[in-house]
Amino acid sequence: MSTVDVVLSVSSVRSRGKHGGVIMAGRTDTGESYTVSCNFKLIPDSTFPEKSQRWRITGHASKTSITVNGINLVEDYVVAETAEFLRPSGKHIVDWISKSPDIQGVGPAKARKLYNDFGPKLIEIIENRDLHTLSKTVSHEVAERIIQAFEKTRIGETLLWLESSGITRRTGQLLIDFFDTEATAKIESNPYRLVSFGADWTSVDNLATSRFNVAQDDPRRLDAAIEEVLYKGFSEGHTCLPKSVLESRLKRLLGNAELSRQALELESESYRIVDGNLYQPVGAHIIEHSVAEKIQALLTNSSQDQLSVFKKTFSESAVLDTLKDYERSNGIALSDAQRDAVLCAITQNFSVIFGGAGTGKTTVLKAIYAVFDAFLPGLTIYQVALAGRAAQRMTEATEKPSMTIARFIQSFDETQLGDGTLLVIDEGSMIDILLAHRLLRQIPSGTRVILVGDPSQLPPIGPGLVLHALHGLSAIPQTELKVVQRQTESSGIPMVASAIRNHEVPTFHAFDGPGVGVHFVECGEAKIDEVTLSLYEKLGGTGKDNAIQILCATKAGAGGTINTNARFHNHFSYRSEPVRVYDQRFGIVEAKTYEGLTIYVGDLVIATKNDYSTGLRNGSLGRIKTTFKTVETPDTDCCIAEFDGEEIALTSSQVEPLVHAYGITIHKSQGSQFERVIIPVRRSRLLDQTLIYTAITRGVEQVVLVGDREAAEAAIRNPPSSSKRKTTLREILTDALDSGTH
Repeated sequence: MSTVDVVLSVSSVRSRGKHGGVIMAGRTDTGESYTVSCNFKLIPDSTFPEKSQRWRITGHASKTSITVNGINLVEDYVVAETAEFLRPSGKHIVDWISKSPDIQGVGPAKARKLYNDFGPKLIEIIENRDLHTLSKTVSHEVAERIIQAFEKTRIGETLLWLESSGITRRTGQLLIDFFDTEATAKIESNPYRLVSFGADWTSVDNLATSRFNVAQDDPRRLDAAIEEVLYKGFSEGHTCLPKSVLESRLKRLLGNAELSRQALELESESYRIVDGNLYQPVGAHIIEHSVAEKIQALLTNSSQDQLSVFKKTFSESAVLDTLKDYERSNGIALSDAQRDAVLCAITQNFSVIFGGAGTGKTTVLKAIYAVFDAFLPGLTIYQVALAGRAAQRMTEATEKPSMTIARFIQSFDETQLGDGTLLVIDEGSMIDILLAHRLLRQIPSGTRVILVGDPSQLPPIGPGLVLHALHGLSAIPQTELKVVQRQTESSGIPMVASAIRNHEVPTFHAFDGPGVGVHFVECGEAKIDEVTLSLYEKLGGTGKDNAIQILCATKAGAGGTINTNARFHNHFSYRSEPVRVYDQRFGIVEAKTYEGLTIYVGDLVIATKNDYSTGLRNGSLGRIKTTFKTVETPDTDCCIAEFDGEEIALTSSQVEPLVHAYGITIHKSQGSQFERVIIPVRRSRLLDQTLIYTAITRGVEQVVLVGDREAAEAAIRNPPSSSKRKTTLREILTDALDSGTH
């Protein structure tokens, strides 16, 4: 065995590892042949190496016998220790152009002519994307292919460099999208820029200190450490952090109190200091102020292009008279709070309707639409909600079209909403500050906006608080509905939900089979999964529909969706026929979820993303009905599934985002109702009052909690997680509105 250090021109790629690593063959400039094995650490992206590329390889070589077409051959086989991609340069550009699989139609003669015409400047011409100059020698189409192939190689080179340093491909792609051709130079000048693109601090710090010799007290490192801590807080829901928290986390990150002090003494553009004590990432600072300014603009309708349809004054007496006619004709009687909510929404440019589960928010919306129709016939109304299932239920309840916020943002901007638009945003508690910013910037100030939600339900998964920040602000027109209308009083669910909403531990009934009310079955954490399945069957569950739904606080662990779905899936569907899908690499295979479970005929499933071609929305619940034995392509139908009573043919690619739905997360359940609900309960950082409240209010007839009663009671008594979030939107609005600037 010998040590080699060679530069190879790749003649073939013999094998590509599924998770990285390649075996490739090549020749040196002097004609020596080698076969090289590079592991996944050296080449994380096995799709990058291609014929005609040049690589510098070091490693240990040995003679290996192989058989090709019945002939025994001996080759030099190298187990690589290092693998460095070499960008095409000098006369080697001729070989690269003529042999690259991405450049069709250019042979060695044409490639040599390119080099003869432009010489060493050929690389510069290609890098500068000078189509005009290249087209003097080759056709415009071929010139485009050369530039695109070189760009692909450049991007691959940068991604390879980053991945080999522990930086994920996703982060690398974001970096390239932002800096384009300057990506490598930008990172070399300040490797901590990677932190801004979501790279792991440890990987970046190792890269900076080992490869670029950045000192421990380098200002670039200290400033990046503050940014890392602030954005870690952002990922936890905070838009700012108190100085004491920042100092503590900095010390832990840098491992040194003195370095923490030095970092805070630096002048930096990466954050803002609010009220002398709160440190806020500059992006969060801009976004919260932008949302506040937009709400102010909506409140005053101050736009010069104010929609004339809303310049009309709606008198209180006229609104109430119209509302009485509506109640009479529909045989209903609204409560005083519901009438106040209608009046507020009709007369104010921006208003909020707060209300707990089942308090009649939908009834109020239908009354609002009826009154607007009387005053402004033909008014355009858009209904939106965060989750697909919530939007679907909104459509069913109001008999008006609705869509997800994501689809609304994609479909409209402020120039397309048209004259006379009312926008109703449901499930407002789920909207984070980032989504609020994206949504509100689409809306011209002349639009009438109604925000609807329950501040006692789960806070948004993303950072910040919007609905919660508006709750109780006197300058924001708002009403709150408190009387439960939805679930029948006999079920006992409203009384329990009301107690939990007020942080009071309710009385739970003992479980005695199917019935009504809220029950608790105590058991140890190790038994939760087993007892949950037993309770499900005692309630009459068959695994064939979602009448009885398991709502999980977590995905992992006892009582989580992963355990629940695995157990129920094995119990109810293990003898069924698997769904077959087409895989580009392996052909027809059994469909599996990202959790590794096979999807069988009869399985309950949930869509995890919107698919407008089928009408499925993120959160749509269904069941696999049949599968097809022959599937020819990824776009060929592979099975039939039933969603909300409608049978839909799904292709292999449409099956991919499905997961099992015997158990779904409580977050996914928002906006839904189920006849009976089972809620596994164990100690977890996610378990709080809002989670239990949200889960219980999904049930119509019966709710059964199973697991740790003490953990449930502690969560109900303690402040909700939303109260611990550090944000500034409420303070920004308070200062602006109280000062009269609105």
